[in-house]
Amino acid sequence: MSRRTTVRLGSFAAVAVALWFLPTLQGPIGFPIFYLLFGYTLLFWFAQASSWNMFTGYSGYFSFGQGAFFGVGVYTTGVLAAKRGWPLIAAIPVAGILAAALGLSLGFVVFRLRRLQGEIFALVTLAVAFVVAAIARVSSKIDGGSGIALNDVQLPDFLGTFPSMMFRLGLVIAVLTVFAAATIQHSRLGWGLFSINDDEAVAESLGVPTFRHKMMAFGMSAFFAGLSGAVHAIQISYITIEDVFSIRIPLFVIVMSVLGGMRHWMGPIVGATIIHTLTDRLNRASDLELFGGNVTVSLDHLNDIIIGLLLIVMVLAVKDGLWPRLVDRKWAAAGAFVVGILIARIWAPEMSPIGQFVAGELGAVAVLLPSSAVIDRWRSRGGPSETPDEPTSQPTVGATP
Repeated sequence: MSRRTTVRLGSFAAVAVALWFLPTLQGPIGFPIFYLLFGYTLLFWFAQASSWNMFTGYSGYFSFGQGAFFGVGVYTTGVLAAKRGWPLIAAIPVAGILAAALGLSLGFVVFRLRRLQGEIFALVTLAVAFVVAAIARVSSKIDGGSGIALNDVQLPDFLGTFPSMMFRLGLVIAVLTVFAAATIQHSRLGWGLFSINDDEAVAESLGVPTFRHKMMAFGMSAFFAGLSGAVHAIQISYITIEDVFSIRIPLFVIVMSVLGGMRHWMGPIVGATIIHTLTDRLNRASDLELFGGNVTVSLDHLNDIIIGLLLIVMVLAVKDGLWPRLVDRKWAAAGAFVVGILIARIWAPEMSPIGQFVAGELGAVAVLLPSSAVIDRWRSRGGPSETPDEPTSQPTVGATP
C-alpha cells in the first residue's frame, strides 16, 4: 500500500469514527432527531452519486443503470429481510453482490460489442431498469404487484435507535463508496478509465486493458449502488415498483455529479450537498404569497423546475462542474458562503441552520458560476490572480502510478 493510499485511508477512517458517535450527542445537546435523518439522506446521495460517477464520470460511458442496481438492492432487502426473515445486516452484502452480478452480466455483453457505445449504451442501461422492474412485478416471490412492507425486519440493536441506526449504516456505506471512488481515481485503474474517456482506441493501442477496466469499474459501481439501496429500503418502509424503479434516482445522481464535476471524486459530494439541501428546503417551503396575499403561487413543483434549470445551466455553461472552479476560487467562494449566511441571519433570523447553509451555498455558487473568460477579464482589470493548488492535467496513459 502506497503512502498516499495509507494517508487517504486514515483520513476517511478518522471522519467515519468522528461521525459514528454523532448520534450519541443527540441527547446531551438536544438537537432534533430530524438532523440525523437529514444526515442519513445526504449520506445516501453521497453513496449513490459517487457509485455512479466512479464508472461514468471516469470512463465517459453514460449509464442509466443506476435505477436497476438501486432497485436490486432495495428488493433484496425486501425479499430476504421482510419475506424470509433474514437479519438486515446479513441482507445488505447480498444486495451488493446481486447488484454487482447484474452489472457484470450486462457489462460482459455490451462491452464486447463495439456498436453499443454512446447513446446506444445509455439506452441499453436504461432498458435494464424496465426489465428488472417487470420481472419483480410478475414474480410473486419478489413483488407480484402488491408491494412489500418492511415493518417486521430484524434491525440490529447495537446500532441504537432507528434514526441512529440509519445514520450509522448510511455513514459506513457512504465512506466505503467515496473511499473507493477516490482510490480508483488515483490508481492505475482510474488512469486507464480516464484514457478510455479521452480516446478508447488510442488507449487500447497503448496497451490499456479497456474491457477489464470497464468491467471492474461497472461492477464496483453496481455493488455500491446495491448496498446503498439495501439500507434505503428500511427508510422507505413500504416498497413498490413505481417508487423504486422511478427515474428519480438516475436523474438526481446525474445532476449531482454533473453539477459537482465528473472527473474528480469530490465532484459528486459537492453536487449532492447542494442538490439535497436545496431540495429539502424547497420541499418544506409554503406557498408563496404575492401582492399582499392577493396572488398565491404554489411551490409544489418548484423543486423539479429548479433542478431542471440547474441541469440545463450546468450542461450549457459549466461543463467541468463546480469542483475545479472551487479549487481555483476557494477564497472567493468561502467569503461568499459566509456573506450568504450572514445575510440570511439578518434578513430571516428565524431561519433554520439548514436554511442558512443553503443561503451560503447559493452565495458560493454565484461566485463559481461565471465563466473563466469573465474571470480573466476581471483579473486583467486589476482583480487578484489565483492559481490552482495542483495541476489539473491527467497523467499520460503509460505513466506509472
